[in-house]
Amino acid sequence: MVTLMKKLLLSSLIIAGTFAAPTYALDIADITIQDQIVIENNQQQLRGAGIRSKFFMDLYVCSLYNQSPLTADEIMAGETPASIQMNILSSMITSEKLTASMEEGFENSAGDELPQIQDMVNQFTGAFSEPVSEGDQFRIVSLPDTGVSLYKNGKQLVTINNEQFRRILLGIWLGDDPLSDDLKEEMMGE
Repeated sequence: MVTLMKKLLLSSLIIAGTFAAPTYALDIADITIQDQIVIENNQQQLRGAGIRSKFFMDLYVCSLYNQSPLTADEIMAGETPASIQMNILSSMITSEKLTASMEEGFENSAGDELPQIQDMVNQFTGAFSEPVSEGDQFRIVSLPDTGVSLYKNGKQLVTINNEQFRRILLGIWLGDDPLSDDLKEEMMGE
């Protein structure tokens, strides 16, 4: 009888743990990163987050959201929704510096494919022409069959529907030659 009760108690704890969803928010550099976001009726869970630094200066907090624990290659393939969020930490970040950083990221991620997507890169980086301030939030949203959209503080700036472009854009952070190996690991929750 005692053994049966122990098994029932253990089973109920396992079942309760299976259905319990953690609710938390992550704080990094005084930025609160939500544990989940909803984009166009798609609920996405926080995968991981970290700080993009360069020359000992913290530039932005970068976080990755997706629906399930996929590999970086699966996320870049764009078959499931995913979002990359950047919260600007430094007033030293200007639209010119952010544009230059994105262009460098595209060069590293695209390699020989860059000429094929150059017009789309120009359209995407052109969306960074407005002034950038500390506290601004950029969100890159990748949705299957819709393409990839860039938002600034909740306002949609540009959408590009091209699978090659999507893969290369997400590869800036998640590819084989990311902006930062450490940041990639943190975003992937590794």
